[in-house]
Amino acid sequence: MGIFRGPNIVRDGLVLQLDAANTKSYSGTGTAWNDLSGNDNDFTLDSSGITHNSSGYFTLANGGATYTGNITDNTACTMVFWMKTTDTQALFWQGATTSMYLGAYRSGNKFYNASFGTPTFHMDTVQKSNIYDNIRDDKWHMLEFKNVNMDAIDYNQFNQYSSYTFGNNQIAMIKMYNKNLTTAESTQNFNAFRNRFAI
Repeated sequence: MGIFRGPNIVRDGLVLQLDAANTKSYSGTGTAWNDLSGNDNDFTLDSSGITHNSSGYFTLANGGATYTGNITDNTACTMVFWMKTTDTQALFWQGATTSMYLGAYRSGNKFYNASFGTPTFHMDTVQKSNIYDNIRDDKWHMLEFKNVNMDAIDYNQFNQYSSYTFGNNQIAMIKMYNKNLTTAESTQNFNAFRNRFAI
């Protein structure tokens, strides 16, 4: 698959780009969510708990997506999610086991991780100290995790961690870079899509 040319996003270091609004990424039916980065890191959607909306996003009722392969081994990566939620307890990414997770949150523990290094959390380009107090407003946001260690993560899962799943959520896009994006690069990505999400 060739790389998709679309909005003026940062492409340097882009190793994963999933977009529910692009028919080359998701056809509108089936379980294949295809990678537009040109790296063929295609994800498989669950057969239930995730529903495509023709407006360009998936509605989650605890369903998720999985890629059973290595995306990158870089130790300082950036993961980007365009989504909205009201969930009080969830996490973003899981490796091969339940002891490997990124971006978990709940009321008493607002941002925790295991086996993904020491990531930082950013919302709409601004670094935040926790997830729980910021994202549960049911509005679209660009959420980033920077300084993510992807070394030896050979199994990648979105929204697949038992009781820590998004059950009241909409997800439109997932991207991964094999580097830490600068503030200017994050701003470029944010500006490329903010009109689409009415921000």
